[in-house]
Amino acid sequence: MINSMLQKIKYFTLILAITLSTGCDEFLDVNEDKDQPSESTPNFLLTPVQGLMSINCYEQGETSAYFAQHVATLVGFSSVKDRWDYSSVTRVGLFRRHFHDVASNAKNLIETAAEEGSKNYEGAGHVMMVLSTQTATDLFGQMPYKEALQGNPSPPYDDQSVIYDGILEEIDKAITLLEASDETDRFMGDDEDTMFGGDVSAWLSFAHAIKARILLHLTPNINQDYQPIIDEIDMALTDWQDPLFQYITGSVSPWEQNQWGPTRARPDWDYVPNILGESAPTPYLVEVVMGYDTATQVIKDPRMPLLMKPNALGEYLTVIPSEGKLTLKEDEDYPDLYDTYLTSDDSAQPFMTLEELMFIKAEAAFQNGNASLAFDAFEDGIRAHMERVGVDQADINTFLASDMVPANASELELSDIMMQKWLALYLQAEAWVDMRRYHYDPLIYQDLTRPENLASFWSDDETEWIQRLPYDNQTEEIYNKPELERLGAFQNPDWLKEALWWTGN
Repeated sequence: MINSMLQKIKYFTLILAITLSTGCDEFLDVNEDKDQPSESTPNFLLTPVQGLMSINCYEQGETSAYFAQHVATLVGFSSVKDRWDYSSVTRVGLFRRHFHDVASNAKNLIETAAEEGSKNYEGAGHVMMVLSTQTATDLFGQMPYKEALQGNPSPPYDDQSVIYDGILEEIDKAITLLEASDETDRFMGDDEDTMFGGDVSAWLSFAHAIKARILLHLTPNINQDYQPIIDEIDMALTDWQDPLFQYITGSVSPWEQNQWGPTRARPDWDYVPNILGESAPTPYLVEVVMGYDTATQVIKDPRMPLLMKPNALGEYLTVIPSEGKLTLKEDEDYPDLYDTYLTSDDSAQPFMTLEELMFIKAEAAFQNGNASLAFDAFEDGIRAHMERVGVDQADINTFLASDMVPANASELELSDIMMQKWLALYLQAEAWVDMRRYHYDPLIYQDLTRPENLASFWSDDETEWIQRLPYDNQTEEIYNKPELERLGAFQNPDWLKEALWWTGN
């Protein structure tokens, strides 16, 4: 146990070394520092890539959780989280986080593994590269892809359709490599792969799951071909293990703590700390989706007290986005969002989960006209999430038999699936992807309302919602201003309203 922990500490130290070794030119890689290691063997690269992706997933979730209305700030006037206004923001680190942190190191992992013929590491590297690229483009839309990481100081931005074609091709390559993995590959075990312990079949399942997610994003607006999604999920479920990055219990190093925890770990100056201590759950989370009755204080969803702790009076007060806490209320009058399955210092950071897979399958089956399959997957998704949160089996069974969910396949609606999936993706960026795919449709996300106190450039049109993040002005306005101007994104707040390609607009 001690040796394993020391090994992890060594890897986290390497994360910092590798991150710094990529230089100050972000993802452009135009300068080579001869005093820093520029490459390593793949067994020393995989865990750092996983660790950096974990931090990336945290920050994606921290950013999008306020747009998706999982949480809202207690002050009510945060420019970004409450008012959807990035005009005063000097850094959007998530753009850099993909290229500089994850992708540049994943590229090194892939190339060194390919050079020595280790198909297991090469396949895993492609999986991590696709995951990072997919999550990045789903935040920003167009971005450098074909010429990214090639040393071009001003790489052109590719359309999202081009990026999606590329990541589908790359995830298929990952699957082919992992299927061909054999005893000639370099050894991969617990010390080299903190997620799966070198289990290639688990990596293969993860690759199929990512492909299913990518294909799902193309629906219902780009195409309506749902059967391949179901097929990919079935292949993913064959040897499924949740891809979780596990942090170290009791560690004081910010590189070894989950940034969602109460310590609010900050591995580097520009990593965004969580503000859950200055935030509260929204009425949409507590009252609409989990059915909490504020008058009677009856808890209908057993997950609620496990996702948040009530105040001293046993109340679960909520905050309407952009309106802030009630007059005469203090911060401690609102639920404590820390120390849950996601928000402890040593919580595992999920890249994907079994419940997401089941809800993907439920949505695809429902849209494909197979209500029975959809209902079974829907219930399996709820059960998987409740088990992860810590609900006991008796309470799970009681909930599934209650009027909180449809009783059978004939009663199941798309809204049931998507709202339960939204809950299961609490504090995860994929929830915001789904809401945009379905255009924030109030018939699907029932009783969802837009914040009232938005920045002045947002119109009174209630169908006008935030669609994307702006690009990092600290790098893109220096290196790629012509591309920003071509897109219409240069210092243009209306760019946030531009729907992504897979929305069909």
